[in-house]
Amino acid sequence: MAITVSEKEGVVIFRLSGRIITPGVKEVSETVEEALAVRSSPPRVVFDFKEVTGMDSSGLGVLMKVYSDIHPRGGKIAVINVNKHVKNLIVMARLITVFKNFESEEDAVAALLQHAE
Repeated sequence: MAITVSEKEGVVIFRLSGRIITPGVKEVSETVEEALAVRSSPPRVVFDFKEVTGMDSSGLGVLMKVYSDIHPRGGKIAVINVNKHVKNLIVMARLITVFKNFESEEDAVAALLQHAE
């Protein structure tokens, strides 16, 4: 499990890889918290699942925690490159309306910036 952080036009992009399962989810949670702690404006976040090979309910829990932390501050979350397994998890948990799914990083960033105005 690994996570890298980058930024594009003020949108924070988290590229996840490997299996997002217990106990590795703590690393994801801490990395996201650190990256968003320095933000004064409402956070705009993209999670890239291109290199994710699996995720369990604890991985989904981390995404929900991020959402519950940033939503009250006006933050938004988008997901890209979601494989069938992860998408099924998100759909089964009825979170498909919470995590907007986009085809590309460019589409996700543009949509998040549009909603920021």
